[in-house]
Formats: sequence, C-alpha cells, structure tokens
Amino acid sequence: MKRLLPVFLAFAVFACATTPTPMPAPAPAPAAAVAATPAPVGASTAAPCDPGLSLLNATLWVQTSAEYRAAATQVFATASRGLDAALGNLFAQGALEETQNDPTQPPAVILDLDETVLDNSAFEARAIRAHKTYDSKLWKQWTAEGAALAIPGAREFLDYAMKRGVTPFYITNRDADEEPGTRRNLEQLGFPLDPKIDTLLMQGNLGFNTSDKTHRRKHVASTHRILLVIGDDLNDFAPASGKTLEERNKIVDSVRNWWGEVFFIVPNPMYGSWERAVAGSGSPCEQMQRKLDTLRDE
Repeated sequence: MKRLLPVFLAFAVFACATTPTPMPAPAPAPAAAVAATPAPVGASTAAPCDPGLSLLNATLWVQTSAEYRAAATQVFATASRGLDAALGNLFAQGALEETQNDPTQPPAVILDLDETVLDNSAFEARAIRAHKTYDSKLWKQWTAEGAALAIPGAREFLDYAMKRGVTPFYITNRDADEEPGTRRNLEQLGFPLDPKIDTLLMQGNLGFNTSDKTHRRKHVASTHRILLVIGDDLNDFAPASGKTLEERNKIVDSVRNWWGEVFFIVPNPMYGSWERAVAGSGSPCEQMQRKLDTLRDE
C-alpha cells in the first residue's frame, strides 16, 4: 500500500424530508423483556417494537445457509489467487496507504477480525433473545469467552498465506481490554500470530485510540509491502465513518478496479457502518422506522 491515491472526494448530499409511513407492529415480545417507548400524553399506545428481531433473518442466514458458506469460501479462494498474483509481481499496486511499493519489504496481508475471520453470529443470537440489537456488557462477555468460530475459508487462506511467507496483520476495533480473550480465540482456531512482532492491532493499543483504521494500516505499510486487504465493512478499506450513502458508493467506485484484486470483502448482513448511514442515531425503534422509510418499493 505504498501508493496513496486521492480517492476520496467530499460530496454534499441533501436528503429530502419524507412523511414516515407507519411501522407495522410485530407480535409483542414478553412484557418483562421489552419496554415500550412511553407514548406522548393523549396519544394512543402502540404495540412495542422488538429491535432484536431486525437481526433475525440476517443472523439465521449467516448461521444456516449454504449460500453464505459458499460466498465466504469464494472470497477467500479468490483472495488466495490474488495473493499469488501479487507475489509474482514485485511492483504490483499495493493497497491504499502505500506511498511507494518497496519490493525489499516483507509481504503482508491485512485482515479485519469480526465477521471477516471470526464468526460472531452466536453473539447476535444472544442479542436477539435479549430483544436488543447490541449490548456492550453482553459483547464483553462474549469476547472474554473466546468462543467465536472461524468464517468459512479463513483458516485455509491464512494457512496458505503463511506457506507463501506472507504475514497476516489483524486490525480490529475491539478494545484493548478484549485482547486476552481475542488472542486465545485466534490461537484456538489455529490462526497465525507472529511471536516476534505485534500483528494484532487493537483499538487503544500502541497509541491507536480511534476507530479509524487508516493509521494502523499506515503502521503496517511502514514495515511491510501490503498485498491484500480483507474485511467486511467499508471502513476496513478506507475512512467511511459518517459518510452518506452516496458518498460511500463514491468511495467504492473510486477504486473499482481494486475489488477482487487488492480488496476483498466478506458479506455481513447483520451490522456495519452501512446500517448507521441509513438509520442514524436515536432509539433502536426510531432507527428501525428510518430503515423502513428508506426501503424502495418501486
């Protein structure tokens, strides 16, 4: 990634205000588990929404569908071929943070962790049963367990990279205090961790105190020739936080020729920055209403 490309342009997007359509009321969850948002004085009381159910289909698809298994396997198989091509061309274009392509540097690949090599769909199932979309306490318990499974194809890709002499670096926005459980999880799955250098770059370690992964990618690029980047979210490849839907599409299109050659993305329909670009802030039920309002029906 030694070629810094001026790929990001600022685009002002003005969203037209639309009249929200009433949200269909799902079957109410047990009253003890779900608290309804208090209605204004004088307003009729609607059945409470259940935010956790918004994760149901996506989580079930990840856990059970042959299609998800095929899609993830396909990503890593294609990445292996991309790795071969990059290794065969010492002057091949590197990834985004590369300002030059130094063939004397040792080769590396950068991977995200969650929903890229680690399958956290069991955590999502816990959130669904708790009638939530996310809970930080539940998440900390989950990462401390170190019980995530491997994404299909990830272990085979990492084994192949190591055989080819390529070092994997994991850039994750898990917090620094989650490192012990994370390391144990990776080791149990047989994912390679270099004993000589820190290849697990958590948020909060080594002075990396923001969720923006740019500086951590630059950190890797300062010592290694980065061949590929693999992730599940646009922020794994470029700064996309706070961008509109249109701006996010512009980022993707600006590096159109890199997808499938330098950048490889694993499908994650459960959560991500794409969701925040649609739903914004507010209560889970307010966010769910914005999702409904965004749907196209023609």
